[in-house]
Amino acid sequence: MSENKSRVEKTFEVLRNEILLGQYRQGERLPSERDLSARFDVTRSVVRESIKKLEQLGIASVTPGGVRVLPIEDATLEILGPLLDLGEIQKIDLIVQFLEVFGGVLAMSSRLAVESSSREELKDLASKLDFVIESVGEAEEHRGAWKTFTDSLLPIHKNLVLRLVGNGIRTQIMSDALQLDQDRDMEQDMEMLQTNLKKAVRALRGRDALGTSNALLEYVEAVKISMAARSKTNSPEKS
Repeated sequence: MSENKSRVEKTFEVLRNEILLGQYRQGERLPSERDLSARFDVTRSVVRESIKKLEQLGIASVTPGGVRVLPIEDATLEILGPLLDLGEIQKIDLIVQFLEVFGGVLAMSSRLAVESSSREELKDLASKLDFVIESVGEAEEHRGAWKTFTDSLLPIHKNLVLRLVGNGIRTQIMSDALQLDQDRDMEQDMEMLQTNLKKAVRALRGRDALGTSNALLEYVEAVKISMAARSKTNSPEKS
C-alpha cells in the first residue's frame, strides 16, 4: 500500500468511526477540507478521497453547502462490520436480524431453484443439503457446506439480484451466524436443526418447492431461537 493510499484509509476510517459513533449528527456538516487537512496533516486530495469513500459507504453526501452526514439507515451493508467492531450494535441482535433476512433470501432462492431444476440438478442439491445436515455442530464445515449449497442455487434460478443480496449479507457476518458450536449442551438443538433440514431434503427430492422453502425457513427460525436462548443464558444477570 502506497503512503498516500494509507493516509486516505486512515483518514477515512477515523471519520467513518466518528460518524458511526454519533459524533456527527444526521444532517450535520463535516469540517471543511481545509480544517480536515490540518487536523490529519494530509493534503486536500487525501481528504477528498476519504470523503469519496464515505459517500460510497452511504454515510455522507457532498452538497453545495459542504459534506453532510446521512442517516445510518441509508448506508450500505459494508457498515455492519465496523458497527460490530465499535460495539454500536449488540452482536446477538445483529445476528438475529441477519438470520431474518437471510432466511427470506434462502427460502426464495431455494423455491426458485427447485421449480427450475432438472432431475440431475435436483439430485445434486439434495446431496449438498445432506452434507449441511452432517456438518451441524462443526462450525467451519457447516459454513462451508452452506456456502456450497447456496452457491449451487444461482446457476439454476439465475436471479442475479437475489444472489448479490445474499452475498452482501453473508460476507458481512456469516462467520458469526448459521452455526452451532460443539458445546455438548447443544445436542438437543442440533437434533432439532437436523430434523428441519431433513424435512427440506425430503421436500427437495419430491420437487416440492414450497415445502423446501418452508422447511429451510423453519431451520433458520430454529437457529435464531437457539442463539437468542444461549445469549440470554450466557449474559450476566442485572443487579
